Amino acid sequence: MNRLIMVCYLTLLLAGATGAWAGSGCPDGEKPFPAPASEVVEIIAEWLTGQGYAVQRDSPRPGTIHLAAWKAQDEWEVTVSPRSALASTATMVYAGTMPPRQACSRLRDYIDGNLLGAEVRPPLRTKARRRSIPTVVLDQIETVVCIRARSDRQEVQFSGFVVDPNGLVLCTAHDLTGLQGVTVTFYDGTSVPGVVARLDLHRDLALVEYSRDTQAHVSISAGRNLLGMGERIFSIGCPNNLRGTLAAGTISGPPRLVGDQPMWQVELDIYPGSSGSPVFDDRGRLVAMVKGRYRGTTTVGFLTPLETMIAFLLDENER
Repeated sequence: MNRLIMVCYLTLLLAGATGAWAGSGCPDGEKPFPAPASEVVEIIAEWLTGQGYAVQRDSPRPGTIHLAAWKAQDEWEVTVSPRSALASTATMVYAGTMPPRQACSRLRDYIDGNLLGAEVRPPLRTKARRRSIPTVVLDQIETVVCIRARSDRQEVQFSGFVVDPNGLVLCTAHDLTGLQGVTVTFYDGTSVPGVVARLDLHRDLALVEYSRDTQAHVSISAGRNLLGMGERIFSIGCPNNLRGTLAAGTISGPPRLVGDQPMWQVELDIYPGSSGSPVFDDRGRLVAMVKGRYRGTTTVGFLTPLETMIAFLLDENER
């Protein structure tokens, strides 16, 4: 009799365990989040806890974090993996009383709200703002482009800058995987198709090739690598598809490793679409590229230093 009871008990446990996995995956699970995996995990855990779920976490492999959450008849299984030093993806599976698409949408909206925030808007490009930017920096404005990249799941927009007048743009790489098309838009509003010529996800850098004669370009060889704490710097980018958006900031921290890549920490206005913006010193020399911003802020960000861009371009020339 005791053996029969034990068999029935184990059968019920197995049935419950099987039910926990009979959920529906969120449809946009491969869409990247513009934040490190650790930060995305904290946002998701915060939302689950606030909804009354019990949350358990573990790390099945280095860098990847798994969350299991449950309450009453509802359960979540979430696995967050790094895509780059400042981007990650989350596979989310839900089983419960709510329609899966609705549940996924609520969690996705909460994550996006924390990372992007409704208040995140680029500043107006006023004349006063332009007067605070050195003329030698303003002279670089025509070198900056807006890039729109399309895949079968989404369209993203970010920034880049011309490094070769024969048709090469340097930009970040984290939005350029699984693409079906790229469009490059210049400061004068002209748009041309582009092709990803080289992609380096480790350095988060890419080259986009296009067919158009352009004179304006940023000189890599005239750039400057060593920056001082508190030094004033200036970016020109394309946040929210606003061409020629200018921002002034300062170096706020010494170079540090993010993953195994060196980064400058800055106080600088950084918005969705700013990634890939060139950054100049007060003499108009290229010093870095905008990589991304820290979650929950619009002014604490990270820059890819000039030396990383040079190493990437030298690798290209050696091929």
